[in-house]
Amino acid sequence: MNSTQPADKLILHGLIITMDDQLTVLDDGAVAIAGAGIVAVGPTSEVSAQFVGPATEVIDATGQLVMPGLINTHTHAADSLFRGLVDDLALEPWLERLWVAERKFLRPETVRLGAQLAQAEMIRGGTTAALDMFWYPEVSAQVAKAIGFRLMTGPVYFDFAEPDNIPVEQRTARGREFLQEYQRDPLIVPCVTPHSTYTVSPQYLQEAQALADEFGVLLSTHTSETNAEVATVSQRYGQSPPRHLDGMGMLTERTVLAHCVHLPDDEISLLAQRQTVVAHCPLSNLKLGSGVAPIPGMRQNGVRTTLGTDGPVSGNDLDMWLTMRLAAVLHKGVQQNPTLMPALEVVKMATCDAASALGLGDKIGSLAPGKQADLILINLEQPHLTPLYDVYSHLVYAVGRADVATVLIRGRVVMQERELTTLDEASVIAAVEELGQTIKKQQIGN
Repeated sequence: MNSTQPADKLILHGLIITMDDQLTVLDDGAVAIAGAGIVAVGPTSEVSAQFVGPATEVIDATGQLVMPGLINTHTHAADSLFRGLVDDLALEPWLERLWVAERKFLRPETVRLGAQLAQAEMIRGGTTAALDMFWYPEVSAQVAKAIGFRLMTGPVYFDFAEPDNIPVEQRTARGREFLQEYQRDPLIVPCVTPHSTYTVSPQYLQEAQALADEFGVLLSTHTSETNAEVATVSQRYGQSPPRHLDGMGMLTERTVLAHCVHLPDDEISLLAQRQTVVAHCPLSNLKLGSGVAPIPGMRQNGVRTTLGTDGPVSGNDLDMWLTMRLAAVLHKGVQQNPTLMPALEVVKMATCDAASALGLGDKIGSLAPGKQADLILINLEQPHLTPLYDVYSHLVYAVGRADVATVLIRGRVVMQERELTTLDEASVIAAVEELGQTIKKQQIGN
């Protein structure tokens, strides 16, 4: 034992899927954690001998798979309050009904409940980081800090004041306050989130971009989600949503575009040229009847692609395993080509590729010394995961969120053997159930 290098935690005897540059896999591997970071990854025999100390907590990962936490690059998490309220509609009428509910019921105390519920759901499913666009981002950030969840969020732009009652002309000033407060936070990654080209005028889209540039942060927005959106924006501004954004200098390597379902080849080439990121949300796009994004074509042309669940109203859950499975199988079926979207590539889209796309590749997305200890343990000793021939195949086609046993974020255990450790889950569920009864009586979704 080398007592000069003790670790706070040692995860031993796991099947380690590092997602590092070499895609290292260790059959009997270990991860040593000191504070928030990883200090060693290697064979159990070597790591345990070097890093164990008298105060080291040992986690026995025998029969478990250890991998980086999943990264959800597009969601509206606190909309968990309205799950199932508005279904079986196209995006535009769906949005109108959802906005009625949001205007009536969203305020800081209800967003707090929705964020707690959503972040609990994501942790339970092995998601350790998310890019979230939602009202009252400061509330969701406070919840994430308390729970220990890694959240990328920031000021929202719309051409109306409700439901957060911030006049549109004040959104930039208020957004600047948020970015200043969280610009060096270890868990909150600030960004700027104008909703779309059809709900935000050019003036305020440009303000949003200027704010993102001022702080050097990401900007995320919805783009070309439906044919109706493309037609509306094209009629209003004389060009498609991506072209409209590009004309204002808003397609950069720090731009994340959600959906991009309806992109012609020349716009795919444009996104590749600009190094712009696309967040693919297959479940939401299918459920809303929006279509199927040309993700294989994007990837073949060099567009950086990631995965998102979208909100728990449009996709009805925050399950990244379902998102991965759909991303893998959907395009095979649509294009009648089973070689598209191989499992390994899909796992990368939810881990190392996502981290890189969000500017967090030096911190998360893979297991390596110097990275933050955002990782999950998956119970492999189950009928549907036995036997195991190809680990990436299992992760995409067989593993589900209920298989996630333990979750660490920045070295903190936030779920241990399916029990959340940083949130009173029962009290949150009870409070949301009570709020749900009030919402139901209003018949908002009818």
